[in-house]
Amino acid sequence: MTIVSMQQTLPPSKPFKVVEKGKRYYIILALLLGIPAQKALAQLGGVPLLQPGMSVSVDYLPASHYIRPEDSLKTGATTSQKRYNFATSFLLHSRVDTATGKARLWGLGTTASYTQLTNKDYEKTLFPKELLATDITLQHFRTINKKWSLMAMLMVGLYTDMEKIDQNDVFINGGVVFIKQHNRKFAYGFGAVLTNSFGTPMVLPALMLRWKTGERYKIDVNFPQSISVTSSLSKYTDLALALRLRGGAYDVEQHPGNKRVMGTADISIGLENTWHLSRKIDFVAAGGSILLNKMEFQEKSLSEMFKTRPEHRLGANYFLSAGLRWNFQAKK
Repeated sequence: MTIVSMQQTLPPSKPFKVVEKGKRYYIILALLLGIPAQKALAQLGGVPLLQPGMSVSVDYLPASHYIRPEDSLKTGATTSQKRYNFATSFLLHSRVDTATGKARLWGLGTTASYTQLTNKDYEKTLFPKELLATDITLQHFRTINKKWSLMAMLMVGLYTDMEKIDQNDVFINGGVVFIKQHNRKFAYGFGAVLTNSFGTPMVLPALMLRWKTGERYKIDVNFPQSISVTSSLSKYTDLALALRLRGGAYDVEQHPGNKRVMGTADISIGLENTWHLSRKIDFVAAGGSILLNKMEFQEKSLSEMFKTRPEHRLGANYFLSAGLRWNFQAKK
């Protein structure tokens, strides 16, 4: 199953304020454009784009000991990582029928993440020295009725170890998700995604979930990307405790056997402090613990999807992250 993340990528559109029923659709609109989780480039420190804008961030993961899959033994080999992240989001077109409150919009998003891996004391080459993940996503959203909406996306990305770049490094995803806005705080959706992640193009089911509160302590459940609790310390700064999941798949040249697709996944928990430097610019600093950091190798074939694969893990460690977010639309 493909799980669709629900990154907030689009801003309030002024026409939604014209009629009361339009506000309901605006709530959906502000929550719901995203990408499949397997290609998510969520930063450790939580610098997502909440509306059209641009963000840059850096993540640092110090050297962690390699845990080999055959006996879960922590070895003397170590790997450290530095990630440089960049993202943009643009609203291309929006249209709202003021009589019915129905809305249509088109958006465009880009993400890029470059990772440097420093591998020491391994008996043989296992992990690449660098990874590049970059993609461009075209998104479409439209309301169907008072409760239901439709979200469609097409994403083309390059996921490579930069040793050799060819057609194997290109991943394509496209899908449609039907979304129900249950109330002002809760939305869920289901649909299908077409992907070539396993070589042969195939259709996978898609699922998404969003729950958010707006009280003194803001709880934000953005399944499967993150769960966070945020408190506003002042009008200039917010403090959050966040659990975040990050994943990716890369085509690599140096691989065991013919298993050229390397899947990565990590889970982190930490504190995130956001400073609102102006109505458009935020600075975010974060730190915490990496609870899980693993890699798997597989052949680029459909049959591999159902096989159990060895998990190459790195030991738990801390992380540090910092970034800037520039919102094109000023906050009120």
